[in-house]
Amino acid sequence: MLKRLKFMFDLFNKIVVGILFVTAIYIPVFYGWNTVLYPKILWDILVLSIICMLGSILLPLEGEKEVSRNSLLFRNILYFIYINMVVLCFGVFVEWFSFRNWRQLLGMLAAIAFVYAAVMVISYWLERREAQRLNQKLKERR
Repeated sequence: MLKRLKFMFDLFNKIVVGILFVTAIYIPVFYGWNTVLYPKILWDILVLSIICMLGSILLPLEGEKEVSRNSLLFRNILYFIYINMVVLCFGVFVEWFSFRNWRQLLGMLAAIAFVYAAVMVISYWLERREAQRLNQKLKERR
């Protein structure tokens, strides 16, 4: 249980950073550099990140029951669909964009894909680096 919570909060941190990065690009592109923002957007980003993090329960953890490659792919696709639905619905709810503006919608879909891919790549890279570190320590002990 503790391992799951650590994984989820690590993921939460990566999601927040990803959303902030994309927001810093998305807002000037679609609304201009002179757009006035209110502190509410920070709470919106935190709430969205929490909701996205909660969906990670679909993803298997290392050391848990082994899953097949197909199962892993299916879970990742399911999580990606979950993320898309959550971000699109939440974004419309808090008026970040409108489904009527197809450019904003395409921008949001691109932003979702970018953050998702960045979070997954960074997570994979960090896990791989940790595995290499542990393997190196095992070699040193022998």
